[in-house]
Parts: sequence; C-alpha cells; structure tokens
Amino acid sequence: ATLLDSRERERALDTSRRELVAWVSHDLRTPLAGIRAMAEALEDGVVDDAETVHRYHHSMRVEVDRLTGLVDDLFELSRINSGALRLQIEEVSLADLVSDAIAAAAAMARDKGVRLEGRVTSHLPAIPLSEPEMARVLRNLLENAIRHTPSEGAVRVETGNQGSHAFVSVADACGGIPYEDIDRVFEMAFRGQSARTPDDHVGGGLGLAIVRGIVEAHNGDIDVCNDGDGCCFTIRLPLEQPVR
Repeated sequence: ATLLDSRERERALDTSRRELVAWVSHDLRTPLAGIRAMAEALEDGVVDDAETVHRYHHSMRVEVDRLTGLVDDLFELSRINSGALRLQIEEVSLADLVSDAIAAAAAMARDKGVRLEGRVTSHLPAIPLSEPEMARVLRNLLENAIRHTPSEGAVRVETGNQGSHAFVSVADACGGIPYEDIDRVFEMAFRGQSARTPDDHVGGGLGLAIVRGIVEAHNGDIDVCNDGDGCCFTIRLPLEQPVR
C-alpha cells in the first residue's frame, strides 16, 4: 500500500508539474504578446493621438505589473516547494493580524460593493508565526473571496480557538465550488470552473498553492468546503510550535 501511495503521489506531482508548465506558458505569453503589439504600434506610429498613446502606455504598465506579480509568485512557490522558505517565528497577536488584513481589504470590498464582516475574537492568545508570510496568506484569502463575491454579497471573517489550535475562516458568496474541483483548489496552477477562475487582473492559479504552502510551513492546515451560497476557507494554526 505504501509503494502504491508513493506512485500515486508521484503521478499527481508529475501532472501538477505539467499543468504548471502549460499554465506559465499561457500566462506569460498572452500578456507579452499584448505588450509587444502595443509597443510595435507605438514605434510604427500606427497610433499617434495623445489619448490612445496614454491608454497604451497605461495598459503596458498594468501588464508589466501583473507579470512582475506572477514572477514573484513563482519564486515564492519555488522556495516553498524546495524547502528554502525560512520563517522568522515570533509571538504575534493573530487578532491584530486579522484585523489589519480586514482593514487593508476594506477599500477593495467597498469598490466591489461587497460587505466585509469581521468577527474577531479579541482574547485570542499571541501565537508563534512569521508575520509577513501569514499577512500574505490572509491578504490572498480576503482578496480572493472579495473578487469572487458578487456586488451586494458578503465576505465573513471569523477567528477562534479549537483545542490546541487557533483558526481563521473566510467565507464568501461565490456560488460554491463544483464538487469535482473542491479537492484540487490548492494545486499549483489549477484552473477550476467559472466560480473560482481568476480574472484578468489576477496572477491566477498560484495564490492558493502559496497559501497552503505557507500554512503548512507553520505546521498548520487549511481546508475549504461549500457553505451556504459560497465557500469557506479555514486555516488552523498551532498555539505552540515544536522546539526546533
């Protein structure tokens, strides 16, 4: 059974690698082709009115920023998968970290017309974690939830304790994840059905893989389930880290 499990894991990893290569090829080539077309139009004088030139320059800058984010995500994922991610663990107030993440996401929610509801337990103890990495986890989950929640919907954030772990849950109104996709949402470069497919402004397919990698590097776990009119991601982090 152990050998069978090992082969199955190897097959899954191989499939994931091939999907990642295909995904990177698409997500690098598509914006690069657009940038090249706009640059050639500017160089050849095909567009010369000030408004169009300005629009082309802005579009090129947006695509460059998106590609930069993609490369950063690839680098982060490489560090996680190779074991090179080094966490600077310190005692951090999870309640403050979650409250800061909610405050930072408020403008995005407001612009989308989404209600951002937080139920943060103030008496949560400080727990050992790496603040920059966990802040990224919370930012990714909140932005993902807001992005996939329709206008006038709500994103709900809750914290609390479960035995020897603290938890953070982020619930959205995305319409739910198809049953056949729910076990794959944390895979590298996985593109699900329309409910969770990244839009044009997102680096796409790597965010949740990075989230899982960072959480597991903290000896925690993350899962997702369909809940009401959307889905709910739950992170569990140990109140104490093992002595290294």
